[in-house]
Amino acid sequence: MLPLAREFQSFFIFGTLILIGMQIFVGPAVSGLWIIWCAFAFFIRDFRRQVPPVPLANISPIDGVIRLISSRQDPFLQRPARCYTILQSGWGEFNLHSPVEGKVEQLWLRAAGADKKALAFWLRTDEGDDVTVHVELNSFLQHASAGLHPGERVAQGQRCGFVAWGCKVYVYFPQNVQNGCREGESVIAGKSILTRFVH
Repeated sequence: MLPLAREFQSFFIFGTLILIGMQIFVGPAVSGLWIIWCAFAFFIRDFRRQVPPVPLANISPIDGVIRLISSRQDPFLQRPARCYTILQSGWGEFNLHSPVEGKVEQLWLRAAGADKKALAFWLRTDEGDDVTVHVELNSFLQHASAGLHPGERVAQGQRCGFVAWGCKVYVYFPQNVQNGCREGESVIAGKSILTRFVH
């Protein structure tokens, strides 16, 4: 299997076959298209991430930089929460990972109380801790998709979707979590520890 986001694998194979056909029948005139196609492959890459074996850890859902750590209201669960605001990297992988192991309680396709596009989902761990991930989409160039369904179980750090380009992601934790990262710190999806639950 190609190390590409599964949402685009069929499209990439089909497009590659078309380019091969064009190369055969048209010749060197399509050489520039191969450069664009390789750039597209870089954009949709998906290499396996090694999840740290840390119990009760919360893993970063995307590659990026932590812009803000604050106490604010979770607009989806209507509760006080510790919120990590992460700005997505323009060069990292664009895959979305689950921060915790648990059950998908609900999935939203719009931000709570807003008309603009967004993607959000609510996870509940076996210990009863709630985590909400909210991907904000402020531009028509930005995209987010998640292959999740309510009632489904996900593993800690599991890849569960695709997010691009330069999106802002808010992760809402219980207020009593222990910080694992600082503002301004770069994080890697499926690998960096944002917080730890306290029990």
